[in-house]
Amino acid sequence: MKPEKKQFIEFLVASGCLKFGDFQLKSGDRSPFFVNLGQADSGAKLDVVGRMLAEASLAAFPQASLLFGPAYKGIALAVAAAAAGWYRHGQDLRFFYDRKEAKAHGERGRFIGHLPEPGEAVVMVDDVLSDGGTKVEAVAAIETAFQTRPVGIVVAVDRRRRATPLPAGLPPVAAAIDLSDLCEYLAETGDDVHHQALRRFYEGEGK
Repeated sequence: MKPEKKQFIEFLVASGCLKFGDFQLKSGDRSPFFVNLGQADSGAKLDVVGRMLAEASLAAFPQASLLFGPAYKGIALAVAAAAAGWYRHGQDLRFFYDRKEAKAHGERGRFIGHLPEPGEAVVMVDDVLSDGGTKVEAVAAIETAFQTRPVGIVVAVDRRRRATPLPAGLPPVAAAIDLSDLCEYLAETGDDVHHQALRRFYEGEGK
């Protein structure tokens, strides 16, 4: 696999952002892995995550000028990606984010930061993609508020199974890594137990 992807997976494991094992998800399903980008809780860690997200954003959506970070984890990730875009690539990407609930005083409203102009090229930055449902809601909220539709979505980990399609109408998605990358990593490192469990999950076996 590509060295940068392998290094990113190694970082996620070492930092506790990615764990392999047997986990029960909120939905009640069992999963052989667990992703928590909330563990990227320092400047050094956010530098790594921000770099990968910035590179994925600029490669997939070079027209982007504005990053959106959905509350809550997406906020820090969008900021980190914007900083990395400038520091490493000389691209001055602006950013904005939202609140869970609109504020009635001070900075009123739901959105904070550099608010988009109609038609501006916005890329949503978040931690993971599962079935895309929450992303559909966020895209609709941005389109309603600013008359602009995000041109793409970038996530650190695309954790969809092979047969899980994106919801209709969702913008294109790019990811730093996905489940096929994790399967390849486990195969290369000789972790056969976790590799087989993840492969079965990825292929949709034993739901």
